Amino acid sequence: MSRLSFTRLTSGAMIVVLTYTPLLGSFTGTLASAQTVPVTATRYQYDLGGNLTQITDPLERMTNLAYDQLNRVKQVEQPLTNGARPTIKYGYDGIDQVAKVTDPRNLETRYSLDGLGNRSELASPDTGLTKSTYDAAGNLKTRIDGRGKTNTYFYDALNRLTRIDYTGTISTTFEYDGGATPTAPSNAAGKMTLMTDESGYTRYTYGAFGRLATKAQTTTGLGSYTNTHTFAYAYDVGGRLASVTYPSGNRVNYGYNGAGQVTSITLNPVDAGGTGTSTSSIILLNNITYAPFGGTTGWTWGNSTQASENKHVRTYDLDGRISSYTLGNPSANGVVRTVNYDVASRIKGYTHTGTGTAPSPLSLNQTFGYDELDRLTSYSGNGTSQTYAYDASGNRIKAGFGANSYTNTIDPLSNKLSATTGPGPAKKNDYNGAGDLTTDGTHVVTYSGRGRPYRNQNGAVTTHQLFNGLDQRVFQTYGGGIFVYDEQGQLVGEYSYLNGKATRETVYLGNLPVAVLTQTVTGTAPAQSTAINVFHIHPDHLGTPRMITRAHDNKIVWRWDNGDPFGLTPPTEYFSGSGTFTFNLRMPGQYYDRSTNLLHNYHRDYDPQTGRYIQSDPIGLDGGINTYSYVENGPLDGTDEDGLQRRGGNPRPSGPTYSGRPGSWVGGRFYPTIGPTVSPYPFTYSQNSSRQCGPCMQVYYVASTAGGNTRPQHRSGANDQLYEHLTSLGSGSIGSFSAAGIRNQMTGYRDGALRNPAGFAWHHPVHRPQEIWLIRQCDHQNPAFRDWLHPLPNGGGGMLQNFGQGL
Repeated sequence: MSRLSFTRLTSGAMIVVLTYTPLLGSFTGTLASAQTVPVTATRYQYDLGGNLTQITDPLERMTNLAYDQLNRVKQVEQPLTNGARPTIKYGYDGIDQVAKVTDPRNLETRYSLDGLGNRSELASPDTGLTKSTYDAAGNLKTRIDGRGKTNTYFYDALNRLTRIDYTGTISTTFEYDGGATPTAPSNAAGKMTLMTDESGYTRYTYGAFGRLATKAQTTTGLGSYTNTHTFAYAYDVGGRLASVTYPSGNRVNYGYNGAGQVTSITLNPVDAGGTGTSTSSIILLNNITYAPFGGTTGWTWGNSTQASENKHVRTYDLDGRISSYTLGNPSANGVVRTVNYDVASRIKGYTHTGTGTAPSPLSLNQTFGYDELDRLTSYSGNGTSQTYAYDASGNRIKAGFGANSYTNTIDPLSNKLSATTGPGPAKKNDYNGAGDLTTDGTHVVTYSGRGRPYRNQNGAVTTHQLFNGLDQRVFQTYGGGIFVYDEQGQLVGEYSYLNGKATRETVYLGNLPVAVLTQTVTGTAPAQSTAINVFHIHPDHLGTPRMITRAHDNKIVWRWDNGDPFGLTPPTEYFSGSGTFTFNLRMPGQYYDRSTNLLHNYHRDYDPQTGRYIQSDPIGLDGGINTYSYVENGPLDGTDEDGLQRRGGNPRPSGPTYSGRPGSWVGGRFYPTIGPTVSPYPFTYSQNSSRQCGPCMQVYYVASTAGGNTRPQHRSGANDQLYEHLTSLGSGSIGSFSAAGIRNQMTGYRDGALRNPAGFAWHHPVHRPQEIWLIRQCDHQNPAFRDWLHPLPNGGGGMLQNFGQGL
């Protein structure tokens, strides 16, 4: 069997079709077309020691890096902005660990580390002094935050997190292996089976191959309400997720192509009695197609007919950027949005076409402007305009809304927003010792011992919230309810806390929300009748919902395609003939809270009025040099699904930060993570400061498989990505390994023999066809991890499942 792939020559003018024949292990190529493609070059300069010293982007903006005598990055000088070059400086201790970071406003963050490289103290201008202690295995033992609140962590003999005690708050516990007396066969060896926390408890069960079978979330709701919501998962013979049954009884089914990509999504709705699942099937999405390098190119909606086609279409340019996509049906008041880029790949505008009149496509056009650090500085569209100005560290200090101008006052000793003159009411802010907003004069937030906001008081309205052991908000009074998430952290279900009934259930294609399901119940039991209502969600290039249409007639019931970039403009929720449609998802990972006008964003809360978070980043400078900034002020090409770190878009220049980590890293520790389509991690991730393999397996880097379908292609591409990442880290590290050391060892042969860094292996995880992981070779061969890394029959893993090759 041969596979087709496409490549663009470095000249930017030729497209070549390559045919790969696995049995021969060779490529043959033919010229498919010649096109004019803008050449956008980024240039790199190095010193005699091989250290990257200068990056010049397509706009001729220069980022300069300086090193000390030990080849450690000591300074990153960013492009000239407002007459100055914002500069980040780094200092080190005697064992080459970062000991001090000085931001462009000369605010210092200091780290104290013990002899094993564990961070014992963090002194931050934003979060105060945080102290940590560790046990003999390097596990976090205690953590005292800037408020003086203590978290205490406990582990079992396998270094798995079993309990967290908080000051004045209910503890969180994690149980593994089915508990002390597991029911045989539990198939749960090495897996989390029970989590208890302030919200209630969650139970997990597993199938014959150790895959997650059910998740039952019981929410106690401040002791007044108890509801259990259960998700059930089924898999095909290849181990791929075949269906998910939601708590309502709705079952969503997935079909795949030979490459393991989802090609159809269907629905077996809840039955008329409201207690089971119907045998009849409804098509939600069909004919889902993909670009050669991974992204979806569109699908056919389930209500499409030969006489009236209804499709979602996405196109890409030759740089792999989304160049256009449909929002709704362009022949039924929807539009085609075209995305326009400058030579630095920044979005400079949207244009729209379609047949609609209210609003007209032309009125939806938008233009954008940026400063030299790619921070958004202007927006105009539909007769409105906004402008933004920033200080050297990315704090918004001025904002213009039409003819009105507003000023933000930033604390001179931190990045906290002290006061703002608008828009809306002027605010004066107070914070607690950990850098969390406690009041702005109207809105009062009270935090629990674990550091999460459990009570919000906004005028006469008081809202209470509860969080589970994975830091997911699962309960909220006043306009909220019970929330249930999938194992990627995406909100999939909203339920009444009064009776547990479904309010909304959301269906995703990967990270794109594509459908929302509601129910209409008539009569009373036993003569009750339940009908399902299907609505199509039309996401933009980031995955933000921009329009919702009713499936049975394509009528628009909700639209947000004229919103401002930072999310302040509310959506249109009322349309004549359909009434009010409430939908609270906003930018990826965000949920609109009507009681506060904030957007809940998993680990934090985002204020669209000021374009920043109201809490400091739980992962500190790992999320960027400004711990309050939202996607580093680049909301058009970056996302932050979990409120921790910008993803996507153009990379931002940086020095030796603590590199990306898998799972949910909060407070210096990985929380146990469960995946619905993979077995949960059998051992808790830890910092693993030792270079030896052991009970704590570590993923050192996650690369993309885009651009190939074979193991050599993936390995070559992954090594390229890793090499560039190590270059950007300078003298930083991944885990306990020197970035420079691995980079120097790779230099010269990574593109030839396709060799990995010595002692490491690239692993294809199951059910994650877009990822390839860098792990230790000894971990890859360790029997303790074999069933998790290669759970398919005969020891098959992600390569076999996702690409039909090898094990």
